[in-house]
Amino acid sequence: MNYGFVRAAALVPKVKVADPSYNADGIIELIKKASDCGADIAVFPELALTAATCGDLFCKRHLLQSAETALARILSETSALSPLVILGLPLYAGGKVYDAAVVFQYGRIAGVVPKSLLSPAWKRWFTSGENVQQQITLCGQQACLSDKTVFKAGDVCVSVRIGEDALTLNTPLRKGRIIAALAAYPELVGRNGRVRALVAAKSSSEHNAYVMAAAGAGESTTDYVYGGASLIVEDYDVLAEGARFMQEAGCTISDIDVEKLQNSLLAESDAENPADRQEEVAVEFSRKAGGKTELMRKVNAHPFIPEDKDELSSRCREIFEIQTAALLQRLRHTGMTKIVLGISGGLDSTLSLLVAANALDKAGLPRENIYGITMPGFGTTGRTYANALAMMRALGVTIREISIKDACIRHFEDIGHDISVHDVTYENSQARERTQILMDFANKTGALHLGTGDMSELALGWATYNGDHMSMYNVNGAIPKTMVRYMVAWVALELGGEIRDTLLDVVNTPISPELMPAGDDGAIEQKTEDIVGPYELHDFFLYNFVRNGFSPAKIHYLALAAFGDKYDGATVKHWLTVFCRRFFAQQFKRSCLSDGPAVGSVGLSPRGGWSMPSDASAAAWISECGQL
Repeated sequence: MNYGFVRAAALVPKVKVADPSYNADGIIELIKKASDCGADIAVFPELALTAATCGDLFCKRHLLQSAETALARILSETSALSPLVILGLPLYAGGKVYDAAVVFQYGRIAGVVPKSLLSPAWKRWFTSGENVQQQITLCGQQACLSDKTVFKAGDVCVSVRIGEDALTLNTPLRKGRIIAALAAYPELVGRNGRVRALVAAKSSSEHNAYVMAAAGAGESTTDYVYGGASLIVEDYDVLAEGARFMQEAGCTISDIDVEKLQNSLLAESDAENPADRQEEVAVEFSRKAGGKTELMRKVNAHPFIPEDKDELSSRCREIFEIQTAALLQRLRHTGMTKIVLGISGGLDSTLSLLVAANALDKAGLPRENIYGITMPGFGTTGRTYANALAMMRALGVTIREISIKDACIRHFEDIGHDISVHDVTYENSQARERTQILMDFANKTGALHLGTGDMSELALGWATYNGDHMSMYNVNGAIPKTMVRYMVAWVALELGGEIRDTLLDVVNTPISPELMPAGDDGAIEQKTEDIVGPYELHDFFLYNFVRNGFSPAKIHYLALAAFGDKYDGATVKHWLTVFCRRFFAQQFKRSCLSDGPAVGSVGLSPRGGWSMPSDASAAAWISECGQL
């Protein structure tokens, strides 16, 4: 299976100006290279067959005839090759010259697309192809010359845009497709960065992928330099980018996830897109089955975490400010000036505490208005207990310690539960006792009970219903566990001082609800990731299930590509099955979540993040997991 991936190549040949025969040699070699790499689509720059800097020679019949002769040779010598090739050339048709792209496969011309938007300089040589539709003879083949032609193979649709047709904001395009963008722009300081940003923004707004190849090596430098940029972008993400100012030919290849683009459209509103009113003529092309094994694109193992350190720092800061602003508004709305939260010494409660302190600082309220309550139980360890106290002292909040042991023992007696039986009743009773303390203490002090649970726990249902599942407000509910860890580390480095080492130790502490007795050495015995699986895997599953809408088979395939040798196929299959089963079975907990702010494109709030009936069946997903 190809799982919706289409392999695209952006090819930049080394050219000689006005020498189509020489240029054809390089083009043929690049097509062969793309074919050897399993490319489905190969995109060349604007006017690549003659070079883009021919000037008034574009109007000379001899150059135009030489270009057609060279094209005929390219068609002949690539007739056994499978890529759909989009090649830029000057075209003489009906007494006019067009800046066009010829689209061909297996030596047969599928169509010719002319450029519509012409700059003032380009109008000296070319005629606009807007609304042109005529049959032409090219290299002895009949072809349609039209700016309305698109090329389809099953669910894959390729649109061709040349120069300004692709690189301007005022050209709306239909969504969920691949745009072959043929370009030829001179390099000026900062221009390539603007083009790159424009292509990324357009691909995001359209949910399209762009395969851009721009004129480069060998172009005339009489007045300008052409850098030969090549770029493959998918819904804002740059999948591959070639080096500029190369003195030789360039080949940039990546796999585009067309299924991801089309799934993004399913989640959009049905607002009218002006491009949808445009008439199109579809021409079928074929895709070679099989032959692609290794995925030619990077799959981010931690999709919620930016890979760039500066971007990660910026992301942490922005999320922290979103959380703070949300909590401030809730305090203003309720008229409350105090906050109550449970402090376990774990990641989630630590982040909530840091947000609470920041919110009260901004509100001009003393940190003593935060009641940090540590509630030792049967599984509390010295490490988490010490960290809880240390960070509260460093932040200057009001510390309260309320043991839950005696209350839980009395409760076990009341309901007739044997304290030596460490089952779900044993665990959940502790979680609910802690929530009761927090809620009642909040009522007693006129404070807001602030929740701590994160999005990964909500996805897995790793929370006690009517226990830590519930609060009066929760600032962590839209943040995955993998991001919470980075958030706490970021605050530690931002704050420095005496709290820094404590926060970093919290980051390095094994994740645990500490509801089971500690080991003989006092260390944590109940480690969450040993029970429900690695959070990095579950966050990967969550992102690709909710955000991208992928099937279990595709998620499994991507996980193996993302994590490499860290997890084998059987391990990924096991935890993916756990994820699917728990995600469906635990929806009832997400159907009645506390209020809290969204922070990203993935959220599980029933009020806008994720809507699913509590009795939806996971059978189809579990069945596919079983077939992996």
